[in-house]
Amino acid sequence: MRIRHPRNGDSYDSCNLNRYPVALSVTPHFALFTMPVLSPEAIEFATAIFTEADADKSGTIDKAEMKVAATKLAEYLEKPAPTEEQVAARLEAVDLDGDGVATLEEFLQFMAMMKLLMVTAEMFATVDTDGSGSIDAKELKIVMTDIYTAEGLEPPSDEMVAESLSVLDESGSGTIDFMEFSAYVIPIILAE
Repeated sequence: MRIRHPRNGDSYDSCNLNRYPVALSVTPHFALFTMPVLSPEAIEFATAIFTEADADKSGTIDKAEMKVAATKLAEYLEKPAPTEEQVAARLEAVDLDGDGVATLEEFLQFMAMMKLLMVTAEMFATVDTDGSGSIDAKELKIVMTDIYTAEGLEPPSDEMVAESLSVLDESGSGTIDFMEFSAYVIPIILAE
């Protein structure tokens, strides 16, 4: 699916959100280097966690070391420690080249993707005003109006909203679920 940016008219391929259950498949170099997704402080923090988890100082972390890193992150975020299944899923998501371990670059890319996911989840929750878990045309118009207005453009017409809804609604449900919303919003966030 192609998404058109409301400000400059550029079109983007939507993000492949089905590749990983725990992360977005945003082109990692694009995510990290086009927009400062991670602040210098966040990069320093993530690097420290990675370095501490890299027990054998190989410059990579394996599944056992990923468990250490993921547990430290969970503690920092005041979340429960990850299960073995969650650690395996995170390592699979982080390991972009498929060699069974994660480099610092892969780890930072994963952290950037997770930050995008968290930002998108907050945006989705804000737009999903009725808490239904999906966005209807009325809710989509609100977010599109906010985006257009922030860019100094006239608010979108009902026809533009209906067209956007039909493009974004890949499932044909008449509403936009979180993954469909993410495919629309993430390219806009990254283009900023």
